[in-house]
Amino acid sequence: MKRIIAMLVATLMLVMVIPQNVYAAEQLTPSGIAYEDIGEEIDNYVNEYEAGLVSVGTCVFDETGIIYEGYYGYSDMEAGILADEETVYEWGSTSKLLVWVSVMQLKEQGKLDFETDIREYLPEGFLTKLQYEDERITMLNLMNHDAGFQESMYENQMATEDELYGSLEEAVKACECYQAYHVGEHTAYSNWGTALAALIVERVSGMSYVDYVNEYIFKPLGMEHTSIGMHMEDNDWVREQREKLKCYGRYAQEEYNENYGVCHSWVQLYPAGAAIGTTSDLAKFAQAFVATDCPFFENNETRDEMFTATSFYGDSDIAENCHGLWTEQFKIPTLGHAGNTGGCTANLQFDPESGLGIVVLTNEPGETMFSTGLVSLLFGDVRDSELVRNNPIQEHYDISGTYAPTRTIVSGYGSALQYAYGCFFATKTDNPDVFDMPLTGGMQMIHIGDHMWLQTSESGANFFVYESVNAEGNRQFEMMSTDMVQSNHHILGITVYFGFAIFGIVCLIIVLIKGLTLLLRKITKKEKSLTMADKQISVQQLIQGLSGVILFCLISVIGVKEYAFAVFSCIMAVVLALISLANGIVLIKNTCKDKELGRFKKSKQYIWAVLMFGYVAVIVWFQLYDFVHI
Repeated sequence: MKRIIAMLVATLMLVMVIPQNVYAAEQLTPSGIAYEDIGEEIDNYVNEYEAGLVSVGTCVFDETGIIYEGYYGYSDMEAGILADEETVYEWGSTSKLLVWVSVMQLKEQGKLDFETDIREYLPEGFLTKLQYEDERITMLNLMNHDAGFQESMYENQMATEDELYGSLEEAVKACECYQAYHVGEHTAYSNWGTALAALIVERVSGMSYVDYVNEYIFKPLGMEHTSIGMHMEDNDWVREQREKLKCYGRYAQEEYNENYGVCHSWVQLYPAGAAIGTTSDLAKFAQAFVATDCPFFENNETRDEMFTATSFYGDSDIAENCHGLWTEQFKIPTLGHAGNTGGCTANLQFDPESGLGIVVLTNEPGETMFSTGLVSLLFGDVRDSELVRNNPIQEHYDISGTYAPTRTIVSGYGSALQYAYGCFFATKTDNPDVFDMPLTGGMQMIHIGDHMWLQTSESGANFFVYESVNAEGNRQFEMMSTDMVQSNHHILGITVYFGFAIFGIVCLIIVLIKGLTLLLRKITKKEKSLTMADKQISVQQLIQGLSGVILFCLISVIGVKEYAFAVFSCIMAVVLALISLANGIVLIKNTCKDKELGRFKKSKQYIWAVLMFGYVAVIVWFQLYDFVHI
């Protein structure tokens, strides 16, 4: 009898197990990998690109839980310490999802309204740099990054820990940036706008943002190994573990490899990018989005609402953003958010339909081979998607030109940087569907469908780009964090910026040669008398050189405590411009009076006088305008 019962139990268990195994074997990722082979495929991928590996922590999950968890490489290469489940990484901008989940929770509770102007949730007069005060800014604008705010210089990771502000409100107030665009006009990724949303979470909930996230996200999910505090003050274990993590840069040529050490990223606007934790904790957070009963919200309807599109590419029905979740295009569209700090890279992506998702963390800044490559391994290539198949290329045409990002500093101190960084140039190739971007490290724009492009790079990162036309009639390429607008006036700006800097360097070399020559003549007692014009030109060459340094260096210094340098550089520019103006007037006056000057010397002095006035014009353009806006 016991044997018969045992056989019946075994048979019943076999019947129960076989369908589950068959079902598991039939489950495939969008790229065609069987779920049971995901770990092996990730192993193979990492082994293939091992030369560029520092360390990677990754988890693949679906609505039922973790499918695969793996760790590769070293958390400390010099000490030979392997990455493991206790290795903590910085999330970077993936931290923003904590803000948007908090916002959706408060909206579900009726404490936040997405149609209300955000100024109703802030102290009176809190926003002081709005250029379009009559335009309503809602929480959805902050989530979509289209409230019009330009980039801020004071939100970076170059600050030291003692430079952090005492509270979120203080940080947001001090780092306020200009509203450069009309509300809804452009996507312009904004760390400041996200921190502003976190401040609203504080004011509406009556709790500090750190306490809120710990109470309503970390605790319910059992995320005991993650910190969101700007000093990691909310988790001592994480702070201790973070000291053990070393960060590196790995390149195809070993001579370029770098060791950044511990490389802390102290983020002024910490809700936008300061979360730090283990891979498994990030996976808990990510998996909660697709869990059968979403633990974030009281009702799954709120989760469904969060997954609905709040902004679209151009006039298409292709979702760009879903309540703070960016849509990325692979063989299928995914939702999620990537992030970078000065030492780490993170990526969180999931398919809201199947529930399949992945998180990837590395201790290398700007890393793409694994943080985007592993995502593509699961979700496939956008060129194989129905989106591309249903929208074939209609015609070949030329997109050559200069394009400027909307995520930049348009107005105020540092605005000259828009001419030094970010712009890209598209040039023709022999292939009518491929355009080179020669100044951006091997990038290309590949035409993959009607109005659709793929921006590719040698590092393996691919970005979906949608082509549209803006209100001014200019072509623009819309990406998930910025619009790249075709711009002719930027050509002049770029020419003047680099021409000014290069001319300044040349002038410094000339002044140095003149100084050495003068010293040599003094030693050999063969001194040569200099005319007043010669002295004026030498002074101008020195001014030009100093200004090149000021423009190229001081305005590139980013950080809160460097605000004094901003003021200093502008004041210096004003002083040097006044000297140059006076110099030019005197030089022209004396040149006109001197009837004995030869034609060559007279022409030379006139040219230098024009350069002196040109210098003043450039200072007015790049510096005085900024000085007014500091």
